[in-house]
Amino acid sequence: MLPMSRGDGGSTPQLLERAFALLALFDAERPEWTTTEAARAIDLPVPTAHRILGVLEREGFLSRDDEKRFTLGHEALRLGQRAVAVLSVERLAKPLLERLAALTDEVALLTEVNDRGDGVVCRVRFESSEPITLSVAPGRELPLYAGASQKALLAFMPNDTVDAVCRGQLKAVCRATITRPERLREHLEEVRRRGWAISFEETDNDVWGIALPIVDDRGVAVAAVGLAGPRNRLDASQVRHQLTALHEAAVTVASRLGYQVPRLDLAPITRRPRPRISS
Repeated sequence: MLPMSRGDGGSTPQLLERAFALLALFDAERPEWTTTEAARAIDLPVPTAHRILGVLEREGFLSRDDEKRFTLGHEALRLGQRAVAVLSVERLAKPLLERLAALTDEVALLTEVNDRGDGVVCRVRFESSEPITLSVAPGRELPLYAGASQKALLAFMPNDTVDAVCRGQLKAVCRATITRPERLREHLEEVRRRGWAISFEETDNDVWGIALPIVDDRGVAVAAVGLAGPRNRLDASQVRHQLTALHEAAVTVASRLGYQVPRLDLAPITRRPRPRISS
C-alpha cells in the first residue's frame, strides 16, 4: 500500500493523486516508462516518483525489466479484467433502458454483434404498455442489414464486414427490408453521417425503430441501443425527443466503459417518414 505519512512527497490524497497520475501514463501508445521519464511527464520530483513507482511495483500494479523500465503489472491487468466483467454494456444499460421504456412507452432494446461477427443478437428488451410483435427478442439473432439496431451496428463496423454483408444474400425479412447492395451502402453512409439509424417495416409489419451505436476508441460499434414501436405512434417531434433520450443513455453507458457515442445529427428529421415499399 502507499505510505500514509507526509514524508513521501505530500499528504495521503496527494500521494493517491500522484499514484493514479503515474498509472495513467501507461497506455497502448506508450506502455513503458523509466522513473525519470514518468517524473517529468507529470512534473514530479524524481525521488518522489521513484518511491511511488516502487510501491506500485511491490503491490503488483507495475513491473520493471532489467533496463529499469516500468510496465503495467499483473494486478493492473487483473483489475482491468474485473472491471470489464462488472461494467459490461448489458449490466450498465439495463436500468437506463428500463427507464427509457417507461418514459417513452416504447420497447427499449440493447443489441450486440454475435460471436461470429455475421449477425446481431438482442441482449436486453423492455416492453411498452402496448405489446407489439417484434422480431428482436433476447437471445434471437438477426441479420446485420435489416432493422434500425442492426444498421446502427453495421454502419460503424470495419469496411471488410460491410463489404461481406453487401456481397452476401440480402434476403427480405419484411416488405421494406433493403435488399439492394448499393442502396444499403448509401443508407449506411447516411447512418454514419447522422449518428443514428431508423427503419420502417424492415423486420416486422407496422413497426418502426430508431437506434444509435456505442463505439470503441477505434470507432467500431460494440453495441446499439434502440426503441421500437407501432407505426401509428411515429411522429417526427417524438423521434427527436426519443433520439435525444437514447443518446443521453448511451453516453452514460459508454463513458463508464471508456467507449464513445457518435455525434447526434437530428437535421434530417423534417416530416413524418413513410415506409419504403421497394428496396
